Amino acid sequence: MFLIGVIRVITITDEKLLKRHGEIIERALPGVKTISMCIEDQPKGIYDDYTEKIAIPKIIRLAKDMEKKVHGIIISCAGDPAVDILSKELKIPVIGAGRPTASLALSISDKIGVLGITDEPPRPFKEVLGDKIIAYEKPPHVETTIDLSKNKETIIEAAKKLEKAGAEVIALACTGFSTIGIASILSKKLSIPVIDPVLATATTMYYHILFKYSIDEVLRK
Repeated sequence: MFLIGVIRVITITDEKLLKRHGEIIERALPGVKTISMCIEDQPKGIYDDYTEKIAIPKIIRLAKDMEKKVHGIIISCAGDPAVDILSKELKIPVIGAGRPTASLALSISDKIGVLGITDEPPRPFKEVLGDKIIAYEKPPHVETTIDLSKNKETIIEAAKKLEKAGAEVIALACTGFSTIGIASILSKKLSIPVIDPVLATATTMYYHILFKYSIDEVLRK
C-alpha cells in the first residue's frame, strides 16, 4: 500500500471537497491511499503570479510536514508551484499537475489545445509543449478556479473552439477542471481526447513511487 500526500493550493473548509482530488487518485490507482491538506488564506487559490508567490512558502511548509508520513507528494496545481524547490529538498517524489498533463498530451499528438483559467498557458505547459500548442482558450467569465463550477457551458464552448482550431488532444491546465469532472463531460461532446490533470498526475506519481520503492519486485525475472 502506497500513501500519497495531496496538497490543494486553495483554502478549503469542506472536508468532502478537500478530499476530492485524493478520491479521484484512489479510484484510479490500485493499492494507493491519499492524505489531503490545503494551504491557508487563499480562498480563490492560485490564479496569477502574486497568488503563486505567496502560496509557495505555504506549500513548502505543508510538504515538509508530510514528508515522513507519505511515499510521495502531489502539488495539485497546473502551475507546479514549489515543485522544483521541493524536489531538491525532500527525499520522496514531488510532482505537480502541469508537466504530467502536458507530457501525456504530447504522447498523444503534437497538435495540442490547452484550456486554462489564466491569460496564457501555465509555465510548465509552455516549457514542455512549446510550439506544439496550436491554440489556447480561457473560458469567458472564469478568472479563478472557484468560477469553474458555475461556467460549465462556457468551458464546453471553449473546448469546442480548440477542436475546431485543429487540436487533436486537449490538455486541461487547471486541477479545478478535475474537481468539476469536466473531462468526462467533454469526452461526450468532442471527438478528441481530453487530458484530466489529476488523473495525469496520479499515473505519473504511480510510476515514481514504483520506481523508488518496488521496481525490483515489479520487474524481477
